[in-house]
Amino acid sequence: VASFWKVDDLVTRLFMERFYRNLWEKKMSRLDAIRDAQLFILKNPELISDSLGTDRNSLGIPNQKSRRMSPYYWAAFQLSGDWR
Repeated sequence: VASFWKVDDLVTRLFMERFYRNLWEKKMSRLDAIRDAQLFILKNPELISDSLGTDRNSLGIPNQKSRRMSPYYWAAFQLSGDWR
């Protein structure tokens, strides 16, 4: 897994925990494991905003209806290397 830009340490930790749990415990493919981890970060902004002690607007979450994290937090992570 590679990152295209610097991502907050907490988000990176949550992302990598989810990715490796998917990969090793759930026996998902690398592609499915990273996609699930990205969706987990995307759909769980309350985990990040509560842990960082910041408000939703500063995380790129416009309002309570949106309930989505900005791509800044989940789109940086990509698979790198041999795709097979």
